[in-house]
Amino acid sequence: MGLLIGIIRLRQLRLMQSNCEWKLQLITQAKMTAQNSANNLLQVGTDYESDTMIAKKLQQRQYKLKLLEEKLDMQKEALEQQLKEINAEMESCRGMIDKHITSSFSYKVA
Repeated sequence: MGLLIGIIRLRQLRLMQSNCEWKLQLITQAKMTAQNSANNLLQVGTDYESDTMIAKKLQQRQYKLKLLEEKLDMQKEALEQQLKEINAEMESCRGMIDKHITSSFSYKVA
């Protein structure tokens, strides 16, 4: 019975790992988009004088993009930590499966 449970759990962990990797990819893409937008705002912002209303709005948007990048970084770190935990549990589960396979097919001579 432990072998079957181990196989089911390993399958669940693989799905969780796949979901985390997908979320990491989305976060990376979102961060690249935010960085590109911030860079574009920097280039546009140099066309205006620093005390104009447009320049101030651009600075506010740039600040909001910076906050978004920081939030994405925190989410990315949390997902990377979760991936490490999933990988560690997968190794443990594989060990359990191997142990059960070995014990199921070992023959003891009496």
